[in-house]
Amino acid sequence: MNKETAIRYVVDAKGQPQGVFLEEEMWQHVGKHVLAVLDKLCPSEKPLVEPMADYDLLVKYWDLRYDLPTDVTCETCGATTEDWQADEPRKFTLAAANMGGLLSFRCAGCGSRITKRHFKDKVTVTCAPHASCTCG
Repeated sequence: MNKETAIRYVVDAKGQPQGVFLEEEMWQHVGKHVLAVLDKLCPSEKPLVEPMADYDLLVKYWDLRYDLPTDVTCETCGATTEDWQADEPRKFTLAAANMGGLLSFRCAGCGSRITKRHFKDKVTVTCAPHASCTCG
């Protein structure tokens, strides 16, 4: 890491400060501290209200050849469960559900969004890390 370039101040055309750019290696050293301060300065997001009515409709009208899977795994931080509803405390929160077979979860550990798309013959899963995640 070069001391001269590890931290760069960003200014607009008039020279007014706009922010700070940190090199990746520098961020690895200070990221956890910065995020901890951010959590203290900014109020937490409102708890996610799970769309259980939408999920219940999907379960009620489920007609695919396989059982509706209840397992969820976060590829970002490695959290996993065999049944997302059975965990106490919950590792994953249901963020979205619809009759088309889409289920989306938020990882309690790192905030990543795990999306499961249920098709007639397969399930596809994607994991999108939360913007502030430093897991990977």
